[in-house]
Amino acid sequence: MRIHGLTLEELSQLEARAAKGDREAQLDLADCLLMGHHFNQDAERAFEIYNTIYYNGVSVSTTCDHYDRVMDGLIYCYNNGIGVDKDESKAMRLSGEKNRSWNDLLDK
Repeated sequence: MRIHGLTLEELSQLEARAAKGDREAQLDLADCLLMGHHFNQDAERAFEIYNTIYYNGVSVSTTCDHYDRVMDGLIYCYNNGIGVDKDESKAMRLSGEKNRSWNDLLDK
């Protein structure tokens, strides 16, 4: 049986890798949960994953793609009140942080 392109086994493997700390799997899982791809939509769980990665110190200088995905996910959630209370000022703060991080990296 396939669920939107993933077999139940692939789905199980993704969740297992995410639970073991595989950052790419965590982000794939969060993206899927946020949009409801391959899973039932669970925006609160998606937000928790993005937020946990953010507070564990994801950095643009070490993991550019991961950083963008985390920041974009958090900004989207706060701007739209998805998985968390809507907080446009927090979304703007995160957006500014993202831009500063990229500018700092590019200035080096």
